[in-house]
Amino acid sequence: MPRGFFPAVEPDSPVLPLLDRLQPAVRAEIEHHAGRATTVHTELRTALRPAGDVELRRFYWSMQRPDPRSPVGFGARTLYCDAKAPDPQTYVFPAEPALPWLADASGPLRSAGDGARIEVLRYIPLRRLTCRVHDGDGLPPAAIAKIKRPGGLDRAARAFAAVQEAAGRSPSTTLTLPRLLRVDAERHVLFLEQLPGEPLNLAVARLDLTTAMEQLGALHRELQELDVRGLGTRRGTADWVEDARQAATQIGLFVPSASRAAESVYADLARTAPEGDPVLYSQGDFLPGQVLCHPDGWSVIDLDDSRYADPLSEVAAMYVGLARELAMTAERTELARQTYLEAYARRSGERLDRRRFEWFVVLVELRELGKRLVKGRATADEVTSVLERLTG
Repeated sequence: MPRGFFPAVEPDSPVLPLLDRLQPAVRAEIEHHAGRATTVHTELRTALRPAGDVELRRFYWSMQRPDPRSPVGFGARTLYCDAKAPDPQTYVFPAEPALPWLADASGPLRSAGDGARIEVLRYIPLRRLTCRVHDGDGLPPAAIAKIKRPGGLDRAARAFAAVQEAAGRSPSTTLTLPRLLRVDAERHVLFLEQLPGEPLNLAVARLDLTTAMEQLGALHRELQELDVRGLGTRRGTADWVEDARQAATQIGLFVPSASRAAESVYADLARTAPEGDPVLYSQGDFLPGQVLCHPDGWSVIDLDDSRYADPLSEVAAMYVGLARELAMTAERTELARQTYLEAYARRSGERLDRRRFEWFVVLVELRELGKRLVKGRATADEVTSVLERLTG
């Protein structure tokens, strides 16, 4: 296997034959870049057949890098195949298997005659492209553009509008949130206000850790308390248990030796699932990278996945994410976690429901392990250590 190509997959994994078949195309892509610095995004989605083998749902291997020769300062080559077209095909950016309009002459990466300059910030194959637009007609000097498929674009636009409206109805809020500037449905793009600041996962290196985590906990609860109306997505206990089941299945497919432990964690989660479905507004992906720190105040971005959910599900996700995103010693990570939890509870005015919170922590850890395997990021040691912790 190419180095770093789904490193946790075991020799007896039913996923391995798929990876063996994809390996030559991946090697060719690696050799094409000839040692140039790239960022790799990959994903392998499979389904278990009744006979016990797996079928390919979709696979991509995307190598991305800055490209000063490109008008958008970015280049990517994405190897893609799926159940309908199982032979891998390479798409050279802006060609894209699920966002075909990116390459159109009148598409969102073209200035459409307004003289705008577009700078690519983040590309997630099949899902979305985030850009910064400079000097676009009817826009501030710099604005954020999100390019998505029609369904995702509609949901994101509704979410930003609903949260913006809720913040406007709450005169006491100190939150800063990006304003929705315009939706261009024809070109599959929505434009957002660009907010100042540095992501918390980077800014924490120059901030006082205790003060920063106290501010994070209070800000998180304040965000959840917004009276956001009209969102179409709500997650309850049954949804979370289904997430755990799917994660356990994926772990077993990629790492058969871990199947029993993963299924045990899932069974325990299903057996001990908390009763009732208390819900508040949830940003949907609340992690340190989604919080911008600025001397004039902190802001929360990326409201695309907004929904209603148990507030502790998001607290648990932040708790787990702090260890991964802040890259601190174990001692400082624990300080950050506990300070954040205490500040969150203080702002809520009630004690944290430890049993419910800890249930969500286990769920988040199991789900994240499944995701990291599917995305080719998890190592064998990581699988072992996470499951030992969860079963212990």
